[in-house]
Amino acid sequence: MFTSSKKTPTLSWLDCLSGARGVIDSLPSALPGDTSHPSLSLVKNGTSVALEPSGHGLALVNGSPLRQRLDVSEATTIQLPAALLVGAPGDQPDFAFVRTDLWVLFDAQTGDQLGEFPPQRLLDVAQELGRATDTLACTPQGLEVGFNLSQIAPLLSPQEEAPDSTRRRSALVAEQNRGAHLCPVCWTRFDAGDALSVAVHEDLRGDPILGSDARLRFQPTRFNDQGLALDPMGLACTDIACPHCRRQLPPGYLDRPHRIISLIGAPSAGKSYYLAVLTRILQDRLPEDFNLAFKDGDPSGNMLLNQMRNTLFSAATPEDALLGKTALEGATYEKLPRLGRMVSLPRPFIYSISRPGQQRTETSVILYDNAGEHFEPGIDIHDSPGAMHVASSSGLIFLFDPTANARFKAKLVGVDDPQLSLKGRIDQQDSILAEMETRMKRVQGLAQDERIKTPLAFVVGKSDTWEKLLSSPLESVTKSGALDLAAVARNSARVREVLLSLCPGLVASAESLAAHICYFAATSFGHTPVTIQSGVNKGRIAPDPQRLAPAHVEEPLYWLMHLASPAMFPSSESSR
Repeated sequence: MFTSSKKTPTLSWLDCLSGARGVIDSLPSALPGDTSHPSLSLVKNGTSVALEPSGHGLALVNGSPLRQRLDVSEATTIQLPAALLVGAPGDQPDFAFVRTDLWVLFDAQTGDQLGEFPPQRLLDVAQELGRATDTLACTPQGLEVGFNLSQIAPLLSPQEEAPDSTRRRSALVAEQNRGAHLCPVCWTRFDAGDALSVAVHEDLRGDPILGSDARLRFQPTRFNDQGLALDPMGLACTDIACPHCRRQLPPGYLDRPHRIISLIGAPSAGKSYYLAVLTRILQDRLPEDFNLAFKDGDPSGNMLLNQMRNTLFSAATPEDALLGKTALEGATYEKLPRLGRMVSLPRPFIYSISRPGQQRTETSVILYDNAGEHFEPGIDIHDSPGAMHVASSSGLIFLFDPTANARFKAKLVGVDDPQLSLKGRIDQQDSILAEMETRMKRVQGLAQDERIKTPLAFVVGKSDTWEKLLSSPLESVTKSGALDLAAVARNSARVREVLLSLCPGLVASAESLAAHICYFAATSFGHTPVTIQSGVNKGRIAPDPQRLAPAHVEEPLYWLMHLASPAMFPSSESSR
């Protein structure tokens, strides 16, 4: 029963997911869902009512973003982050015969009805029909207005029956973190039998969650004589996908162990250059240092990092060697479903490390080029979970940029390096380290006075600029096919001594974060970079490809991999 004065314009609503209904007097407080970030407001004028964007997010009204005032004169769909609503003017709309437990699915182009199903079944039905979600629409039985299935897909993931949304999400997280295998993209666990197959037949292009361009993901029920899954058109499938984010997994991913190495650093610290150089150096040095082969484990997924490496080492001029900044929503990120919502996740770069022989041993190493902004305070880890891989990693590399630190720069007066004179740089590296600590302890359920068990390699980069501050030169850390842990410790002490004299607070923060920490010096270029003098990149700083001489970039990874896989990366102590 709706009660309201007839002289006052009202907007009544029906929550299509819960069945709740009522009269809205003001927005957003009367609306269900995420009211802490309102995305629209209610405007009353005379006898009419309208919706207006509030500037604090984006609502979809009748399937389109609400960007300007819209008068509500008939039943209207409203999509918020956690609610699907139908609003209608007046206090007594015809909602009495609407069934929110049974939805009508129909063709968005022709309007032909395809059946009636519970809302949690709609995505499964679309998959069974081999239809992309952007070609389908749906609405609760009894309504004349509906929603595009692709737009509301994240809200239709199966949920427990508990009415409290927080309990539902917690249960869903727990359910998705079970299994023998860890997805390298969304960091949720699953068993091999739950992996989805990726359809081969061209007529099966279009996935209910990923959209019309992606090939259909499906749970296989038919197999050929070789044990390969058959898609709905009868073709054998060789590719599999994560059952949670649905991203295709690299070939053979389930057949070997994996080690996540997370690279963290402030914006412009040089992370992209570091990874590009690291993958090149590992190809060259691993056979000699440990009798190991370093190979591309996912050629299509690694294409971006491989292109950056080729750009750097094939360049003829500094302009050609310039790498773009890793933007928060750039090419190194992709939109995928995670825990019921579409979020931006970093692309993993997956490589294979193996030892040839009759009993071949192989391990995958997963690297991330994370935007520094993902570790800035104020970014919610659930709305933007792109940095959550740190909680599942086997090792952390924190790349410290000394040319952004005022005390380092004061010690380097007279050094001819354009990075030392850049204007407008804010040194936020201590904040990023503190934020990383907060996030890891939050995800891992640790108290603030506990230290994480994940080893931390604290790398002071651009060592060609500051290495004169070391008390003595760095030593080689490998000999006779093993890691010399004593040399690693002596080098660490030298670097820590410099840091302690210039940035004691940063050392204290790092050592309160990790129980196992080691300090490294490294340079991705091995020379002072240059300032580009002309062209579209005038004023930007880039390496001279003719003078590239990287040094020590592989040593942090050697140490972390020794701790994670000591059989593949033995130490001189264990090899005696």
